[in-house]
Parts: sequence; C-alpha cells; structure tokens
Amino acid sequence: MSDYDPLDAATVADPYPVYERLRKNAPVFWSERFGSWIVTRHSDCHRVLSEVDVFASDWRRAGHEAPPTAALSMQELDPPDHTPVRRLFTTALRDQDLDAIAAFAVRDTAAVFEQLADTPSFDFTAEVARPVALQAVCRLLGVEPPPVAAFAELSDALVRGMDAGLLPEVLEPAMAARGRINALMAEWFTAHRRPGLLTQVLHGAGAAGVTEDAVWNNVRVLFLAGFSTTVGAAANAVLALLEHPGALERLRDPALLDSGVEELLRYDGPVQGTTRACVETTRIDGVTVERGQLVLALFGAANRDPERFAAPDELLLDRHPNRHLSLGWGPHACSGALLARIIIRALVQELLAAPAPPRLAAPPVRVPRATLRYPDRLPVTFQNAEPER
Repeated sequence: MSDYDPLDAATVADPYPVYERLRKNAPVFWSERFGSWIVTRHSDCHRVLSEVDVFASDWRRAGHEAPPTAALSMQELDPPDHTPVRRLFTTALRDQDLDAIAAFAVRDTAAVFEQLADTPSFDFTAEVARPVALQAVCRLLGVEPPPVAAFAELSDALVRGMDAGLLPEVLEPAMAARGRINALMAEWFTAHRRPGLLTQVLHGAGAAGVTEDAVWNNVRVLFLAGFSTTVGAAANAVLALLEHPGALERLRDPALLDSGVEELLRYDGPVQGTTRACVETTRIDGVTVERGQLVLALFGAANRDPERFAAPDELLLDRHPNRHLSLGWGPHACSGALLARIIIRALVQELLAAPAPPRLAAPPVRVPRATLRYPDRLPVTFQNAEPER
C-alpha cells in the first residue's frame, strides 16, 4: 500500500476520507514515498509515541547518523540525554505567569478584532492568528517580537522544510530561513531581555548540567513551535467553528470551554504526524518492523479513529474523554501545546464578544504541506451577509 500522497490536491483540501480508507484497508503499511512504515490507528500511534525504549526520537539509537547531541533539541533526544533539558524547560515554563500571558492574548485579540470590525473581510491567519501568536510566544520567552510579516515568511519556509523528503526544493529556502532566525536569536543574547523563560533557563542551565548551546537550540525550537503550531491550531479551530453553525455560540457556556478547546484540537489538529526510528525489531498490528526502520505515526488519522472516538467525524464540544494526539503525547509532546490552548481560548472569548457573528467571506486557501496543515489564507468577515432579493 503506497498510494498515500499528502500533497495530492484532494488530500490537501480534506485528508480525512483518505485517513479513513487507510485505517480500514491498511492500518500499518510500508510507504516507498516516505521510506517508512505508516501507522494510522490511535492505539498504534499512541504506542509509537509512548514506548521510547522501542521507538526513538533520537535516531542514532537505531543506527542512523545525526548531528552531535549539542545540536539536538528535546524533540530529537531520548532519556537520559533528554531528561535534564526537559526538566530545565518544564520548570521554567511552569514558573512563568501564564495567567498574564493569557490575559495579554485576550487583549491583543480584542485590539485586532476592533481594527478589523469594519473591514469588508480580512485574512484571519495573517491578520489575527500570526500577530497574536507571535506576541504570546515572545512574552513567554521575554524577548522583543520581530516584525510579524517577515518572521512569518521565515517560519513558513522552515515549516515547508519539514517536507524536504517529499519536496527536495524546499530544503534550501528552509536552511536559509534557519540561518536568519539564528541571527535574530543571536541578537537576543546581547539585547536587554525582559524577565521570562529565556532568562530563567540561561540562568539555571549550569546547575542543571545543560550547555548554553543546548539552551539556545531548544529555545529556537520552542520559539518556532510556539508560533507555527499555535497559528495552525488557531486557524483550524476558527475554521471548524465557522463551518459548524451554532458551535461558537455553544461555547458561551463556560462548562464547555475546556472540552471545546480539546475537541477543536482533535477535530482538525495542525500537526499531521511525526516519525520515530525503531530501536529493536518489533511487531505492530501483526507487521514486523525491523531495527533501523522508520515509523510515521499519522496523528490526523488517529484522531478520527472510531475505535477510540465515538462519531469521530463530528465536532462534539462536550466530548469526554478526549485523548487526542494532535499535539503529540508523552515526553516529546509539542512544546507549543500550552500556547495553542491559550490562544484558542482567547480567540473564542473575543469572537463571542464581537458585535456581529463572524462568518467565512470566501473559501480558505491552502499551500500543499505534509507535516503541518492549516489554511494559509482564511477570509473572514464580521459584516452581515447581503440580504437576498
């Protein structure tokens, strides 16, 4: 079974029928296109994410070549190398004033909506999600935000670079963008920094046994994930609300907000999957996976698995339990997960406070990507529809 093409136009527009077919007909299959096994059921994807002894984020453990440890991030390391870095960053994250960051996100969203209220239509992704997400991640780190449009261009190049195995031509622009982002971060090293996560992890790195190079590499990953994943999650969530009449209004009920945010993440999560390397020969659903082979866990397919979720293709804002995999699972869960949840809550709050209900002004536009899926242009309006004549 090798007909899964995430860049096919129909799959870019709506991958979920493809995921359904794969779960039914080939839940575990070898893809020549990806050079890996692909797993599509929730139970198998959860296992790949959870069993670190068998499925490695650090591919060196499975015999692959990789950069030196200092060049790897938390997302590319496994215990014990992973443990001190994760502990340092997790502690610093918990020490930040997350309530204040959430309050600022609400304020920023309200200010943007006020500016856009009288415009015929606006691009939600570019004009709302990106500036609000960038302000939030920079407040978390304690750094000055770069210009939104220029940084979004660099981030998009890096995100497309994740698909270099399918589209080799995106690798060079991604490497150039990485160099420019590294230069931006070098300015943070000497610039006056506000209190925040960056200052705290730099201060505590020595005692934690973490090198300064490792700190900066992980800060880069957190900065980019906090931005790109949050933008994707926010755009997907708002599109889902606009495509389901009455869903946004239901979220006026405070009792539904937490479960509603999780359901929006499950229903159309931004990250479509992640790849691990098999450390020791094992079996997945009756299929033998040899040491050194790669395994791609398709989150998007797992999150619509009827064996885990009742009515998986429906948006059920009171769904419970909801153990979706949209932002990963376990020790390598997405470092942007917290900000994504904060921003979605802020958006829901301010969309409900808008003087008129939002609606789609035109169909969304998507750039073909395999790893991160969200509308690159999402035309929205607060204007009432023209009355029929």
